[in-house]
Order: sequence, then C-alpha cells, then structure tokens
Amino acid sequence: MKDTISIVVCDPEDPRTLESVAEAVREYQSVLIPCASGEAVGAAIERQPVDVVVLNLQKPLEEAFRLLLEIQGKAPQAEVIFVAQFDDEMLWVWMEVIQRGAYEFLPKPFDPEELKHHVVHATEKHHPVRLRKRPPAESVKDLKATSKKKASAA
Repeated sequence: MKDTISIVVCDPEDPRTLESVAEAVREYQSVLIPCASGEAVGAAIERQPVDVVVLNLQKPLEEAFRLLLEIQGKAPQAEVIFVAQFDDEMLWVWMEVIQRGAYEFLPKPFDPEELKHHVVHATEKHHPVRLRKRPPAESVKDLKATSKKKASAA
C-alpha cells in the first residue's frame, strides 16, 4: 500500500492547474512536481517514480502525443491525464488521446471531485493508496463538545 501519490503537473499556460490538482488531492499524502515544459516532464520522470502526469494538451497535438509516448516508455506505471479548454474540436482529440493510451482527458475548468477521482483511480491502477487521516477542524471539535454538553444536560 502506498502512502504518497507522486504527481507531475505541466500546464505552462495556466498556473491554476497546479492549484486545482493540489486542492483535489489535499486529503492524500502527495508530492506535486510542477514542470514548465515537456523536457522538464521527461527529466522529472527519469529522476523519481511518478504515479500520475497531468498535462495541458497544447498544439501542435503531435508534440503532446510524442510526450505521451515518451512517458509511456520511461515510466510505464505513470498514468497520463490530459487537460484543456473544451471546444467542438476537442471531441475528436479526446477520443484520440484515449486511443493512444492516456488515462483520461479532462476539460477545464475542473470539477475538483472529478479530478480527485481520476488522480486517485489512475494511481490505484498500479497500487492501492492509503487515505491520510486529518484531524477535524476546530469548529467541528467545538460543535461535538457543545452537542455532548447539551445531550448530558437534557
């Protein structure tokens, strides 16, 4: 069972992608590796084991597909999730990236729960992930204490 999810994020056009991925996996022990280019992604997956690679699907598409093949060759355990703004052209692109072996294609803006689902399930294709326990927020603790006092007074 794995305690840490290792995620490479490469979206030079939109820094919010890194923030979205961080938010989506906040309840898991995770390591985010931001990359500014395809070359940086290649170097990152050579340096350490990676579970998921989140890539902005940029044009020319052949460059994105070349990078997908490179990732599949260097890190076959890493699942690739492409992200992009969705328009009419993206429907055929979505089918193409899946046929070429990407795990998923997600349109921006992200639904945080959907993004979390895909990152965790992509990781679990190769090994189970243990959810990191987080302490309850102070307000929740206070609510529980208040409820217990009210229940014992009644």
